[in-house]
Amino acid sequence: MRSLERYVHALMANAGDFVAVVSPDGRFADVGAASLRVLGIPPEALRGTFALECVHPDDRAEAARRLSHDKPSGEAEGPFACRLRHAAGGWRHIEAMAQNRLDDPDVRGIVLNARDVTDRVEAEQRLRASEALYQTLARSAPVGIFQTDRDGGIVSANPRFAAIAGLPPDAPHGHGWRAALHPDDRPRLEADWGEAAVSGQPILLNVRFCGADGAVTFALCQGSPLTDADGWVQGWVGTLTDMTEYVRTVDALLMAEARTNAIVDAAADAIVTMDGEGIVHSFNPAAEAMFGIPAADMLWSRIDRLIPDIGALLQDGGLAVYQPGGEAHGAGAVREAVAVRGGDGDGFPIELSVSAVETGGRRVFTGIIRDITARKRSESDLIAAKEAAESADRAKSTFLQVMSHELRTPLNAVIGFAQVIEMRLLGAAEVDRYIDYAGSIRQSGEHLLAIIDDILDITTIEAGGLRLNETPVDPSALVGEALTLVAIQSGKRGVPIHLDLEDGLPTVTGDALRLRQVLVNLLSNAVKFSNPGEPALIRARRGGDGGLELAVTDTGIGIAAEDLPKAMTPFVQVDQSMARRYEGMGLGLSISKRLVEAHGGRLRIDSAPGQGTTVTVALPPGRVMAGG
Repeated sequence: MRSLERYVHALMANAGDFVAVVSPDGRFADVGAASLRVLGIPPEALRGTFALECVHPDDRAEAARRLSHDKPSGEAEGPFACRLRHAAGGWRHIEAMAQNRLDDPDVRGIVLNARDVTDRVEAEQRLRASEALYQTLARSAPVGIFQTDRDGGIVSANPRFAAIAGLPPDAPHGHGWRAALHPDDRPRLEADWGEAAVSGQPILLNVRFCGADGAVTFALCQGSPLTDADGWVQGWVGTLTDMTEYVRTVDALLMAEARTNAIVDAAADAIVTMDGEGIVHSFNPAAEAMFGIPAADMLWSRIDRLIPDIGALLQDGGLAVYQPGGEAHGAGAVREAVAVRGGDGDGFPIELSVSAVETGGRRVFTGIIRDITARKRSESDLIAAKEAAESADRAKSTFLQVMSHELRTPLNAVIGFAQVIEMRLLGAAEVDRYIDYAGSIRQSGEHLLAIIDDILDITTIEAGGLRLNETPVDPSALVGEALTLVAIQSGKRGVPIHLDLEDGLPTVTGDALRLRQVLVNLLSNAVKFSNPGEPALIRARRGGDGGLELAVTDTGIGIAAEDLPKAMTPFVQVDQSMARRYEGMGLGLSISKRLVEAHGGRLRIDSAPGQGTTVTVALPPGRVMAGG
């Protein structure tokens, strides 16, 4: 028996597990050397102490039951788990076996064999905590989480996976989830999944699920392979992300962008976007047409290349959209500026409206630009028309005043002489005097008739009713007839008329009456505006272009260059005052000009104040008859 006792002591001394003998009174009767390693207490310190005092309070009841004396002798109890106090504080997890050896005279106690399983228990606890955390995260994750076998059958999946796929929570397991895929996406998923299984590469797929209500869910499936020690794919773990709102948002953005681009591209006004540095980011077709430069040449270039003053307009508050350090504003004021065409550098007027937005700390300007060249031209035309209308109104008033004067003077003579003759105020014997009065009446009537003829002529010409009676015309004869008609006027004014006729003047075609009227008007003006005793000159010669030129020159008062347009305007004289020295309706030159132009010719005036005037009638070569 002593040999058995020695064996027990040797076993307790050399055992790797904690081995002890508990006496019937519950004290440690003997303790193996492993107590120091397991509990941090040497064996001699434990001998004689109550065993249950080392046990965790929550485990003592179970430990007491296991160490009770009620068990049959030689029967082992266990294994059971409990926690023992460590000398350094804390508790060690053990897995124990208890055997009743009270009847053994060499033992007389309960043999306790305990193995330290603290590392394993703590690892299991960490694993359970990790599993619980994973399950919590999986249940609350906004994405579907799944694990599959090699062929894509679902091994496990969180509820979100089923929700995205449109399936009941317990339905995703196995291959049933594929039935929820859009029919058009199944072949692609099968092909891509098979290829990934062979290559061992991650899976990235865009798929669609069809719900029971017909709604389509867009999803992004991402999976990573699970491989064995040899690198063979055994399954997949991954996520399923609901992309429906993203896809709808992208579609809405694309639609909005397409709609905006369509509006911008179809806009009649130039639309340009630029950043705070004036760098152009967009340039619509209307801008290309307006500035004559392709959008590709303007993108990432500075806008002041086209609108030099844009910086000042944006920063000085003129457009009310930008102040350094201030906030962005909406549409600003409309301002006019000058832009430069990209091709030739010509300036043209524009109307500019700018709005600004700020996003992400960046300021973006949108400019709407309108070419107002036509409007400016229309404004100028309207102003010119207004001034012309006002001028015409003044001319009408002047015309009425002149007409009143020009008609009243001969009419007064007609009425006065007629009354003298009618009342025989001079007596019956004064027949010669009455004859003179009758002559004066005739002259006044002829003067009135000439005025009326001029008015009718200009009215007919202005209305486009002038018709030429064209016949062969001898220039020398034409000049002679005109001189005869102004001879009396020339004699009364004391203004002789000299002739300068080139030899061999050609015959021309034209309306002889109208051409003679032109020469008479020009000669009458020459006699009227020349000083008495100073001659006038009429010249006829071949023109440099082969046509015919008729020129009338006087040495009178002359006309300033700025007054020439007035001299050509109907019913207007350079001197519009009622006290002017020279009477007349102011129709002579304007009628002559229109009659000459009706023949295809030109009427040219060369004059200077105090140096006289030369009026030249140039008939085109087409008027010269063949052989002339």
